[in-house]
Amino acid sequence: MSRPQDIEPSQVVEILGELIAALAAFAAKVPSNTLMAMSGGIRPTLEIAESYEEIVYRFRDRAGKSTFKVLTTYFLDSLEAFEGGRVFDAVTPLQQAVEQLVELHKEEKVTFTSAEQDRIREYYRRLGKILPETSKPEIDLPPPTSY
Repeated sequence: MSRPQDIEPSQVVEILGELIAALAAFAAKVPSNTLMAMSGGIRPTLEIAESYEEIVYRFRDRAGKSTFKVLTTYFLDSLEAFEGGRVFDAVTPLQQAVEQLVELHKEEKVTFTSAEQDRIREYYRRLGKILPETSKPEIDLPPPTSY
């Protein structure tokens, strides 16, 4: 039996994109105020969860002992939160994975093309858009000087 070929940086970028797309698609179907009110969130359907899981395990099997193996933990953490319906909790591990890719590139352990770097930046922005706006107060109170 032949050993699968090591995963390429472009494939890692593709897999990360698949996870973010799946997470964003599910998050778009769930109102953010619902997620905030429910401790368990709203769970994805079995088919959606299995699709997300398949992406994570495909990566894990391909990463082997490569430089990218460190991402497996982030992807598994995201999967666990996703399956539990905790969309916001699934975002942070993927953001950490993006940060890890940037670090690997800075340390010159891997090299991403300019187009791949742009995609990685866009992925980080997309993840940030999934999270609710935190700069807006939950309750609009008058300024403290008025009471």
